[in-house]
Amino acid sequence: MHGAEADAGLDGLLRAAPWMPEDARAAERFERIDHAVLGGAALLLIVAAVGGPASGRRFFVPVRGTDGGGFEAAHGSEAFDVAAVTRTLTGGKLPTARGGSVEFRGPGRGPIGVRRLPFEQGWSSNALSLVDVSGTACIHKTYRRLDETIHEPELLRRMNGTGRTPQWVGDYTYVAPDGTSRSPLGVIYQYVQGEGIDVPLRGNLRSMWPRLTDTTSVEEVVHAHLQPLEEQLRRAGEFLDDFHQDLAHRLGGAAEYPVREALDDAVDRADRLARHGTGLALPKSAHEAAFEALHTELAALAAEFDDGNIPASGPCHGDLHLSHLLCAADGDRGAGTGWRMTVLDLSTPALGPDDPDWPRQSPLQDLVALERALEYFAADEAAFEAARRLGVDSLETMLGSLDGAPHWPEARRAVLRQVFAATDAWRRHVTRLLLGSASDHPLRRLLYVRRLLHELTYNQAHARPYHAAIDLRHARALAPAAAFARK
Repeated sequence: MHGAEADAGLDGLLRAAPWMPEDARAAERFERIDHAVLGGAALLLIVAAVGGPASGRRFFVPVRGTDGGGFEAAHGSEAFDVAAVTRTLTGGKLPTARGGSVEFRGPGRGPIGVRRLPFEQGWSSNALSLVDVSGTACIHKTYRRLDETIHEPELLRRMNGTGRTPQWVGDYTYVAPDGTSRSPLGVIYQYVQGEGIDVPLRGNLRSMWPRLTDTTSVEEVVHAHLQPLEEQLRRAGEFLDDFHQDLAHRLGGAAEYPVREALDDAVDRADRLARHGTGLALPKSAHEAAFEALHTELAALAAEFDDGNIPASGPCHGDLHLSHLLCAADGDRGAGTGWRMTVLDLSTPALGPDDPDWPRQSPLQDLVALERALEYFAADEAAFEAARRLGVDSLETMLGSLDGAPHWPEARRAVLRQVFAATDAWRRHVTRLLLGSASDHPLRRLLYVRRLLHELTYNQAHARPYHAAIDLRHARALAPAAAFARK
């Protein structure tokens, strides 16, 4: 099946795909711009949205024919995984219909055998499969959105041997007919067992609730309850520092972070949000206090950077979430005494000093990302626990945490205060253990404000009052009167 008939079948497949962004789903049509034939296993399509808000955006869509003459996704099929992984490990080029190529980079020798293994991916904008490659479990990851910055395959290759990231096995890339445009399509790396650091943190926090009574000291309960995790969390922070050092060693180059550009952007965004409001049903007093604190913090940072305090930039993960810090019991240290850590899903913005985005990154971005992730995580847990105790919806308790719920009876307000106070104390202690002294660095503070403003803008645009309330809570905590909330 070729040409317009084939692309008509492709249109229906893409519009129904759960990973397709909504703006791209609204395209007038999808057009094939190139393709390669991967034996009898799949047709490797490069397609573009035509018309609509995402017009011109490209996607990688491996497909196979159906008995009815249509298309179905090749992702998830044994034939596609075996063929793609085998070709990658063997290496070489596959020509495309328009004069481009798909370049496969691997060890240069075919595997003894490849077979697909059971695997629950969960939702992702990428596609992941678990495969057995000559007796070693590996992840086969394909990238669907080709116009996003994707450096993960090259980063994994360069980080091989550090023990900080999964072991790179191979990757494949689409090279456009002009030979200048290169778009990563997939990567194979060794599977790493473990769970995101959010899992032991969630278990620890939830098991603390029964210890919280009317007669207990919040700080004493928190410190005693976190004690079994303290050493692991400190080592996790040390691991992250070592990861950043290894990344800098392999990518190289030093530059000054463009603080004035970042500061001006933050001030402009804060002004616009303060002027127009969030458009959400949130307490006005909390909104005003939050933006007063943000403007005060930005003014203080401007004064610090005006004194010539210009920090260096450096490579980072780029989009670090709690689930990206994988931890597993380290048998070499004895049961229960340590974690073996791995960093997943690298999104480093730039690979070297020649990239214009190179100065616009810092290891402190990763620490801020974890800090903000902990704030969302802890506030969410607090809202649900308070809601459980009070028999209300968690949105009510989250909004109540902003203004103290003045319309509630005092007994109910006391429950709300206690749960959020305990959770805040727990989060502050976890943050100190993970981030250490970096928390007071001026660039960390600037990056924190920028990320908070970015997330608040997103939550406003997508009508998410629950999450916007978390943002306002932590913006307000920047005020000097709330210095206890500084991490």
